[in-house]
Amino acid sequence: FGYAMNIWDCPKPTIAQVQGACVAGGFMVANMCDLVVASDDAFFADPVCRSLAAASVEVLIHPWVMGLRKAKEFLFTGERMSAGEAHRIGMVNRVVPRAELESATLALAEKIAEGPAFAFALTKRSLNRTADMQGLRGALSAHFDTHQLSHATQEAAAVRERGAAAAIAGGKGAVQ
Repeated sequence: FGYAMNIWDCPKPTIAQVQGACVAGGFMVANMCDLVVASDDAFFADPVCRSLAAASVEVLIHPWVMGLRKAKEFLFTGERMSAGEAHRIGMVNRVVPRAELESATLALAEKIAEGPAFAFALTKRSLNRTADMQGLRGALSAHFDTHQLSHATQEAAAVRERGAAAAIAGGKGAVQ
């Protein structure tokens, strides 16, 4: 949780470069960044609630980056979301061909780096404070407590007894 909030609170603009599978913890890290550039073959998934039988999303950033209803569908089904769909709903800033991903992300970073760093730091702080006033930080913190508590359930214990590999294999059916 603290690591994710460090990304959120970093005074410099942060950019996630996503290719291929961006799943669970990778989803969380990418979506704590200010901007997301994805390759056209990237996909996003977070099947941990289904596969681990717990509120296993440490940082519930989902409703903030994709909207409440889409977040519910995404977490309840464990299904994949394409980079194109993620762009359509505003979770991803840009989708580029995989061969151009690194150069496109670097070009975006260079363009931002040419700007006034102090002004960007202040603007980022104001934008993040706006989200915090809307409840982001409190909601993320409250869910982290729920996440921790959910590991004490009988369902979560049964998954642990079967083993993580079985849970992940079972969750793969939901991620298509």
